[in-house]
Parts: sequence; C-alpha cells; structure tokens
Amino acid sequence: MPTAAALATAPSPLRADRPAFAQQLARWRNARKISQMQLAMACEISQKHLAYLEVGRTRPSRAMVLTLGAVLDLPLYERNGLLTAAGFAPVYPTRTLDDPAMRAVYEAVEMMLRYHEPNPALVMDRDWNILRQNIAMKRLMRRLIGSRAEDYRRELGRERGNNILHSMLHPQGLRPCIANWHEAAPLVLARVRREEAATGRESLGRLVAQLVEYPGVSALLREPAPGEVLPPVVALDYAAPEGDFRVRLFTLCSTFGTPQDVTTDELRVESSFPADAASAEALRRLAAETV
Repeated sequence: MPTAAALATAPSPLRADRPAFAQQLARWRNARKISQMQLAMACEISQKHLAYLEVGRTRPSRAMVLTLGAVLDLPLYERNGLLTAAGFAPVYPTRTLDDPAMRAVYEAVEMMLRYHEPNPALVMDRDWNILRQNIAMKRLMRRLIGSRAEDYRRELGRERGNNILHSMLHPQGLRPCIANWHEAAPLVLARVRREEAATGRESLGRLVAQLVEYPGVSALLREPAPGEVLPPVVALDYAAPEGDFRVRLFTLCSTFGTPQDVTTDELRVESSFPADAASAEALRRLAAETV
C-alpha cells in the first residue's frame, strides 16, 4: 500500500476505477495546470488531504466541494456537476430569461441591446447559440443574406442557423459575406478551442467536430500554443454579395460578474462596433433605410 507521502507527491492519472468526484477533481486540477501543493494551499488544507480526495480515499464535505470549485474557477454548471459527483444536491439554479426571478437580468440585457443601436449586438450562451439580438443585428443579417435567405434557412436549419459559429463557417451562411474570412476564421476557432480547454465543456468539442466538416475549415484549425496571446479584438469585414454594402466591425464581449445562477453565468453579450468612420456611416444609413 502506498504511503501518505507517496500519494501526496505522485501525479494524478485519470484512472477510471476511482470515484466520479475524484476523477473530476484530478481532471480539473490537471486542466488548470496547478500542483496539488498549490491547490491545497489555496483551499487551506494539507496536500495529503487533497491527495486522498483525488484517489478517492477521503470523501469531501459539501463546503470543501464548493471551495474547490471556486478556487479552480469552474463554471457554475461544472460546480453543480462536482457536487453531484460527490453525492450532494446542486446549489446553483438554472432558470430561463423569462423566469420572474430573472427579471432584472432580462431587463438589463434588453437595455444593453436597445441602447447599442444602430450598432449590432446579440446575446449568446457558452455554446455560441444566439438567445437575443437587437434590431440592428437583424437588419445587418437581412442585408448580408439578402436573396439567399431561403437557401440559408434550408442549408443550416433552425438549430445551426441560430448558432453564430455555424452561420459564420457554413458555406451557405455568412461565410461568402466575410471578405477577410481566411484571416478571421482561424482566430475565432482558436478562441473556441481555448474556451473548450478552460471550461471542459463537452458540447464545445462536439461543436468543433461539426464545424470542421465544412469545406476548408479543418485546415484552419490549430491548437493555441501555450501562453499564446490572441488579438484582443477580431475585425470582421462584411461585404454584401451585390457589392453595394460593406462594413468592418469588431466585437467586445460582456459577461455578468459574480453570477449565482447557471443561466446568468453562461450569458455573453457580444457588442459590435464600427472599425472605421465609413462603417459607422454605413450602419446609420442601413438603420435609416429600414425605419
């Protein structure tokens, strides 16, 4: 039988015969690239105790699971999963934006979208699914898709049509309208892969697997190098196929600080801004034309 000292210093292989909680804890610590000593000190426990948790020799308390989830900076739905694996009930609720308890969040989101006019903005979840969008975003999509609207709906369908990544990378989506597609697409894909690594979200892995099925996408996919700094913004150069409309936009992402609800934790407001004066004027004209 290994000694306590050996357990405390040995690496934590992801063995399938360990309890679910122990497996998840070791997986997340390895994913965050921190040592047992560092995590133990941050949680104010001994390294031996953490080692026992990771091999399943010690059962954690509910308070310890919550502490580990917070120190590892896990998304709230993953903290719920860690609690469930340890035998406890989830503590973070999941509500829709229409829930009365979410009224303040809903109103804040709607205000952000409305006040961002005439610039496009939308609300997404962590899987890049569009939950809300302002009128300016709808105007822009109609202008870019134009006569291809029927083909767009038929080729992408409702589910993929509501996902911004599918829309951007699908040959019948926005891809023909993005003049700098070969420049922007690799950066967007790198961001998705980085989010997948940071959150451990399996649905993001499935999303990437679907995206690489589109022509030319797999050649753009690469693993971000350790420590690689991605550009703070990615400018998208949109051009209508007819050649009579062009706008360059960059996007900033807003999230809710210290959320206590899974839905709120997953909300992201993507606000697009004109990258130059000509683009700002194009958006203003587009708004005036469709009033």
